[in-house]
Amino acid sequence: MNERASEFNPSRFELARKRRGLTKSALARTSGLSIRSITAFERAEREPPVATLEHLAQVLRFPIAWFTNPVDLEEPPLEGSSFRAISTLTATLRDQALVTGSIAFDLSDWIERQFSLPEPDVPRYEDVDPETAADAVRVAWGIGVRPIRNMVHLLEAHGVRVFSLAQDTLDVDAYSVWRVDQPYVFLNTMKTGERSRRDAAHELGHLVLHWKGGAQGRKEEKEAALFGSAFLMPTRSLLASAPRGGRLDRILDTKRTWGVAATALV
Repeated sequence: MNERASEFNPSRFELARKRRGLTKSALARTSGLSIRSITAFERAEREPPVATLEHLAQVLRFPIAWFTNPVDLEEPPLEGSSFRAISTLTATLRDQALVTGSIAFDLSDWIERQFSLPEPDVPRYEDVDPETAADAVRVAWGIGVRPIRNMVHLLEAHGVRVFSLAQDTLDVDAYSVWRVDQPYVFLNTMKTGERSRRDAAHELGHLVLHWKGGAQGRKEEKEAALFGSAFLMPTRSLLASAPRGGRLDRILDTKRTWGVAATALV
């Protein structure tokens, strides 16, 4: 009789497979097991023998303790996550990004048990145009109309939990989600600093404007983009310091002041 792995958690096994971007058939080919066995493990119809679990752990590059942890992880809801161009996003890449969110939730919970973090302080508006909402958040956070030096630090100071996307999900620009009353933002850290700032402001727009969910349509994306631009470059202050005549050197100087791309500034 085969020795069985104690406390095998099928949900964590499925998350590990998705995190590595593998379908059941792809994992079967890679591991040398049958699709029937992989499916049975995920459905909790069978538990893998210890030797099999050790082999799967090597293939999936997860420690054994991951699969035997009895605690199920919470996955960000697809309908409440602000993926851009979701119609062109593959299911595999989407699942990888969502599982990254699951791991981030678990890590965030652990961090909060160890340390005191800022409480969420992100306004939520309804039926407000993006530029007005951006100005209102600046007022609520006491920023005024001055340039924002570090978007990630600003978000974290107001209780947003910011995490980076994993290397193999970098085709995802960024996404955000409300976890009950806790906002999360996931950023692609392989972009330029200017692009990352824009993405962070864009996702803040989703959190502020689309907190009821359904932040995946073209209308919602346009609203978040408008919010992000207005938040990074408030109209009154920008126009007061805008370079006249379109000289390149002055545009570059102003771009550095606001920390945005020259094209966005123009």
